Amino acid sequence: MPGRLSATTSLALASLFLWPVTAASVPITGLFNTGVDASGTPLANNAAEQHYSLVTVPSGSTGVRVATSANGFPIPPWLGDNSKSAWIGPTGAIDLTGPVGNYDYRTTFSLSAQEALRASIAGQWSVDNAGIDILLNGVSTGNTATDFQTFYNFTITAGFIGGTNTLDFIVNNAPPASQTNPTGLRTQLVGVIPITEPATVMLVFTALVVLLYTYHRRRAGQAKAEPNALDGKKEGRRRRRSRSHTRPAQIGWPSSPRSRFSS
Repeated sequence: MPGRLSATTSLALASLFLWPVTAASVPITGLFNTGVDASGTPLANNAAEQHYSLVTVPSGSTGVRVATSANGFPIPPWLGDNSKSAWIGPTGAIDLTGPVGNYDYRTTFSLSAQEALRASIAGQWSVDNAGIDILLNGVSTGNTATDFQTFYNFTITAGFIGGTNTLDFIVNNAPPASQTNPTGLRTQLVGVIPITEPATVMLVFTALVVLLYTYHRRRAGQAKAEPNALDGKKEGRRRRRSRSHTRPAQIGWPSSPRSRFSS
């Protein structure tokens, strides 16, 4: 029927609209693991932390330093060194001992309004003693961690804003079982922003144009064929009417009734 798409064309068009065109992503710049420099390389033991700050402490200094296995206790029993991150904790004691209570470690990064709609963060964290929550722009994400010998995974997919974003890791230092009471945080995380690949968009657009062109060509061909079919039907009816009004000659009968009785 003219004006309707064929099943094949309909499925092809539907597949184009459902075809994902966000096939790549870029990292969120300004988002770093704990204990690393601007290139992502772990810093030396006792170096100043460059990307996280302590915005809330139970008491004392808000300074933050890096701790590696070169520090000795508490590494181990804390997770050992790797090439991605290092522990951080409050300054003031060589073994990272700090007052009992909550510590709020904050890092920040920036996004455009459009990036904020698509951004996400996936990572893992380890703490001494307990990870109470991770806050994005002051809002709880519901993520927790319970010890310093394991990494705990987390994912954040909503709550981003255009402009400066804050990411807070809330760590609790419990009352000590002994005289020493170290506390610290370690994070490894990746933030990504899906992007649209121009080549993919152009491919979808080209395929859509070709399908629509083919569809309109078919419609044009059907529209052209219909008048010819109608003309043929009209001619057939005209010929049938012409035959019905034509009578054959009456052979052997006179043309006038009177002639039959004339002598």
